[in-house]
Amino acid sequence: MRTISGVNVNFPAAFALALLLGLTLGALPSGAVVVIPPGGLTATPAGKDFLLSFPTTSPKLYTVQASPDLVQPWTNCPAAAQGDGTVKSLTLTNALAAGQGFYRLVVQSPASLILPQATAFALLGYDCGGISEQVYLTGFDPATGGPTGIVNLSTSCSGSGRGAHSTTHTASAAVTWDFSGNVVSATTNFNAATVSSTFLATDKSGNTVYNVGALAYLVVPLPAAPARVVAVQSEDSFLVSWAPMGINPLAVTSSTVTAAPVGSTNPVLTATVTGTATNGILSPLSPATTYQVTVVTTSISGSGPASAPVSVTSAPATIPPSAPTNVVASWSNLDPTGATDSLVVNWPATVPGNSPVDQYQIVAASDSGSVLTNSVSGTTLTTYFNVDYIPNWSATVRAHNAAGWGAVSAAAHLGGL
Repeated sequence: MRTISGVNVNFPAAFALALLLGLTLGALPSGAVVVIPPGGLTATPAGKDFLLSFPTTSPKLYTVQASPDLVQPWTNCPAAAQGDGTVKSLTLTNALAAGQGFYRLVVQSPASLILPQATAFALLGYDCGGISEQVYLTGFDPATGGPTGIVNLSTSCSGSGRGAHSTTHTASAAVTWDFSGNVVSATTNFNAATVSSTFLATDKSGNTVYNVGALAYLVVPLPAAPARVVAVQSEDSFLVSWAPMGINPLAVTSSTVTAAPVGSTNPVLTATVTGTATNGILSPLSPATTYQVTVVTTSISGSGPASAPVSVTSAPATIPPSAPTNVVASWSNLDPTGATDSLVVNWPATVPGNSPVDQYQIVAASDSGSVLTNSVSGTTLTTYFNVDYIPNWSATVRAHNAAGWGAVSAAAHLGGL
C-alpha cells in the first residue's frame, strides 16, 4: 500500500498473482486473467460476472477502479460507497468474458460538513451548553455548485425552581457550503425536507457528498496537473497564469507557482496564491537566467502533480532602477545633549527595472560643505549618519541593479536643531 496525498491506494504489482485469494485459472472462462491487489478487495467469480467485496470503516469513501492493461488510465467502477462499518459488494457484469482486468481500491478521507456553533446560535436563538446538529446533505446548489443540505438544530435548557421542566428548542436550517467546507449561506428552513441518512451523490467534476447517519461528508478529487501555463516577464517579475485541470476550479483552495533556475545557483522563486486565483507573481528575477516554471494546485484533499515545466529566460539587465520617491530625513533625538546626533534616512523600495536592486547609495550633505555617503543592501531601506546637528542637512538616495545606477531621488531637507 502507498499513500499519496492522503489517498490510500492499493496498487497491483506488475508480477501479481494471476488470481488472488485462492481462485484458480480453471475456475474462470478461457482467456480471462484478473489481477487484484493484495488486501482490501476480495473476489468471487460468478459465471462471466465478477463480485468484488471489501470491508469499510466509517466515514471514508471507497471507490473500486479498473484498468484493462495498466497502460490505460484507471476508471471508476459504477458507484462509490461510503464507509459505515459493513462489507460492501460490487458486481462487475461480463468482467470475465475475455481479456484481462486489473482492479484496485481507492480509499479517501473526507471533510466533515457542519454548521459553526455561532451560526447555529444565530438561527436557533438559544444555546444551553451546546447546540446539537444533525446534518443531512441533499445535493449540489444549482447556482454555486457547492454542497447543500439540511441541518437540524436542538439545545435543551433546564428550568429553574422546584419542579421546573427542561425545554428543548429546535430549528432546521437550509445550508450551502463551498468546496473547502466553509458555510456560504444558512437560512431557517420552514419547509420540511425529505432527507436520507445514506444519501450519496457525485457531480460532473467528481466531487462527492454523502451522509453516514446524521453526519455529512465531502470528498473533493485531487487536482490534475494544471495546463496552459504561461509566464511573461514584467520588469523583474514573471506574471504567471494557468488553468486548473481535473477539478472544478471553485474547489481549488490554493496554487503554488515555482520558477527553478536551470544550470544556475540563483535562488528558486516560489509564490502561493490562496483560493481560486489562476495567476501569480514571481520575483525578483535574476537577469539572463533560464527558469523552469511549474504550478501545483491544491484542494482540501491535497496537492496534485506539478504542471509540465515551461522554460522562460529572463531578459538581460538593461533597465536601471527608478529614482526612489518619498525619501524622509529625521533626527533620532530631537534634543541632543552633545554636539552630534543621528541623522536617519528612510525610503520605500524603488521600482527595480528588469533586475533586482542589489544596493542603495545614500548621500547626506550639509550647508557647511560636509558630504557623507552610505551604501546598504537592496533590501535595506534605512540608514544612519552620525553628524553635527547644527547646520542644515539634505539626503538623497539612488538604487543600483545589474544594469547600473538609477537616477538620484529628490533631496529630503532637514534643518539643524
